[in-house]
Amino acid sequence: MSKPDNPRRTSYSRLIIGNLLVLLLIFVLFEGAASFLLVSHNIVKTRPIAERLHTEYDPELGWVNKPNVDLPDMYGPGIFVRINNQRFRADHDFDDNVPSGKLRIICSGDSFTFGYGVNNDCTWCQFLTTLDSRLETINMGQGGYGVDQAYLWYKRDGLKFQHQIHLLAFITLDFERMQSTEFLGYGKPVIDVDNGTLVIKNVPVPNNAYRLPWLTTTSQNVTRNLKGLRSVELLNRLLMRIGVGRETASPPVNKDVEQKTRLVLHKIFEDLKTRDAEQSRQLVLVYLPDPRDLNGDGPTDWIKFIEKESHELSIPFINVLDTFRGLRNTEAEEMFIRRGPTAYPAADGHLNNHGNRLVAETIYTALKADGIALGTPAPGEKSERLRVIPNAGPTRTSLLK
Repeated sequence: MSKPDNPRRTSYSRLIIGNLLVLLLIFVLFEGAASFLLVSHNIVKTRPIAERLHTEYDPELGWVNKPNVDLPDMYGPGIFVRINNQRFRADHDFDDNVPSGKLRIICSGDSFTFGYGVNNDCTWCQFLTTLDSRLETINMGQGGYGVDQAYLWYKRDGLKFQHQIHLLAFITLDFERMQSTEFLGYGKPVIDVDNGTLVIKNVPVPNNAYRLPWLTTTSQNVTRNLKGLRSVELLNRLLMRIGVGRETASPPVNKDVEQKTRLVLHKIFEDLKTRDAEQSRQLVLVYLPDPRDLNGDGPTDWIKFIEKESHELSIPFINVLDTFRGLRNTEAEEMFIRRGPTAYPAADGHLNNHGNRLVAETIYTALKADGIALGTPAPGEKSERLRVIPNAGPTRTSLLK
């Protein structure tokens, strides 16, 4: 026959269990409150995107540099940004015609060309002039641009300036940007192909983001930071269990959209090639290094596509990404800005001073190796016209010997 439970022992057990449950509840509430406070702090403290300080709304491009901007500590103490009166990143304005004895290069691209995180003197476009004093460069890089916007800006404002070489630079992400009507909430144009002709859509570009900048920045921050809440993660997992949630990983590639992007790129390259041939200019395609592309197979399909376009259209192609992938891991990492005491965390992953210099050296060496004349005439001699050695084969192999 079993002994009856001791009432006092049972009471103690219930008290202990109750206290443990209370402590657990307090911990859960504290953990939730801490998570919420940290996310709220990030939302409040996150600054507007850096480009808002030196760009303005443009109905044809989405956004473009303001004229005459001087930000002495843009990315940190002494890391300055200066925009000239012509909306290019430069300390001075440019004449329409190429100065005597000079070869002018226009550099088109996104923030990697603009030089996000470094000062004017340390962009790869400007570093080219330190490798050869006879070169003059115009920096037409702009943060957040896809190849489509870089192309449209160059056609509208770049063609006004006489030049011999046009470097159209891009990272893999620039192809994805071509597929969207916005970037971080800011509207942008979209280029399509209709009956074999390039057609610009979503213009005039909606300017809601510039009319309501605080709302645009806040909504982007809220969406991004709410994903950090454990409750949101838990809810998403529960929804996935019942088949209505979404994976947080990158969505699968839409082959139809990607093929359409390639068709648009082909037409862009074709148009630039035709216009440049008429003016004795040389278009050069440049694949820039993004740290996200350094490991694994990298953007193999996109590189093969650009190489194919290079062959078919006889456009020189410089694969700088391949140069960076050839570095040891520690060497490659030292070429990019890492999160630290900069004014804008988004600088993380962009080229630092060393990386920009290596890009410039790779491009300069490739241009000379491919037979593109980078010399300047001796006193009294006529300027040598820009030339490309016939049948040089503008491939990655021939350019990067």
